[in-house]
Amino acid sequence: MTRRSYVYDGLSWLLILGSLFFFFQSTQFLTAKDYVAAGITLVIGFLVVRVGVELGKLALLMRRREREAAREEG
Repeated sequence: MTRRSYVYDGLSWLLILGSLFFFFQSTQFLTAKDYVAAGITLVIGFLVVRVGVELGKLALLMRRREREAAREEG
């Protein structure tokens, strides 16, 4: 496995776990009754999760292609 797939996998987990900050911040805005800021941070949180999932898919695809290339060689 190449380092690139490890980097993509690590970044995907970092983004998914980092999105928890935005969801927590959104609850803080909701308790302060700042509904516009809460909505914006929710949208940002969902977008960060989506990017993390896409990076995870890319890492998985890279691993799959490496395995297929190794099978063809061997």
